[in-house]
Amino acid sequence: MADMTHNTSQEDDSFPQDTSGLPEARANAVVTLADGDVLPLTIGPVRKAIQGSMLRMLAYNGSIPGPLLRVKQGTTVRVEVTNDAGLDQTVHWHGLRLDNRFDGVPYDTQQPIPTGGRYSCELQFPDPGLYWYHPHIREDYAQEMGLYGQIIVDPTNPDYWPPVNRDIALTIDDLLLHDGQLPAFHRSGPTYTMMGRFGTILLINGEQDASFAVTRGEVVRLYLTNTANTRVFNLAITGATLKLIGGDSGRYERDELVDSILLSPSERAIVDVLFDQSATAVLEHRTPHGSSRLATFAVAAAAASPSLADTYRRLRTDPELEAEHAALSAHRDRAPDKTLQ
Repeated sequence: MADMTHNTSQEDDSFPQDTSGLPEARANAVVTLADGDVLPLTIGPVRKAIQGSMLRMLAYNGSIPGPLLRVKQGTTVRVEVTNDAGLDQTVHWHGLRLDNRFDGVPYDTQQPIPTGGRYSCELQFPDPGLYWYHPHIREDYAQEMGLYGQIIVDPTNPDYWPPVNRDIALTIDDLLLHDGQLPAFHRSGPTYTMMGRFGTILLINGEQDASFAVTRGEVVRLYLTNTANTRVFNLAITGATLKLIGGDSGRYERDELVDSILLSPSERAIVDVLFDQSATAVLEHRTPHGSSRLATFAVAAAAASPSLADTYRRLRTDPELEAEHAALSAHRDRAPDKTLQ
């Protein structure tokens, strides 16, 4: 007698890749939120052209990366999440100090949002700095497909950061393509080890070969977030000077002039860049085997206004962190209270 047992095929077990009828992914918008505002946030499929191939991906509010959220320190907002991703999902607000029930960890802090379901959460922003949001269910798939976005919390203290001419927020990611297609992800579980897989395509704000126009002498603040699942990026900019001033939760104790910035997955860095040469500057990912171009900065010859070069070269310190460091140092060299053997 023939075996009539139904066996789930590998095709049935894979997340869909068809792009028919999907909207095209948009460039992300900057969304400025005031205290008490409500942000609608929809998770859904989009189609996006990368390296000549049309790919089915996922997006927050139709863009990859998702909207850049910009808020003032001390702000509280509400986010109304709608899940049309095709799998249960949550949104994790990475690095924010907020009520645990809104942190987006499935089963621990909330139930997953089913497809077609909605969820409301309240976000607080007590600390200045750079944060981001991303999935907390099947990150290997959902985050790889484009579900990530940045949050900039601007300080209430106007002197918290050194002055700059302007700022640019950048997500750094990679994406794996085989013969112009995304290898399949299985619904039954991760296809690759750990949280994800190394990609073959490097992306800045969801795009290859990103470019920006700057002026010679301009000081630009870069808000950098590594949204890749696995890859550690070693970032440098040719033809410019880098000053590392902050990271995951605000400013560092001391500003530091650096040659490069090492960013592991989920890590953020806040870097002020002085474009002091007239040649095109290149943002690179450097490895022992060579360099890969991520983005270019076309440097116009006209002088920046106002000129902040002298202020830029002044390395500042954070008095609050210095005081905290000094208080902890008093305990570092004293005899232990108790020894356990």
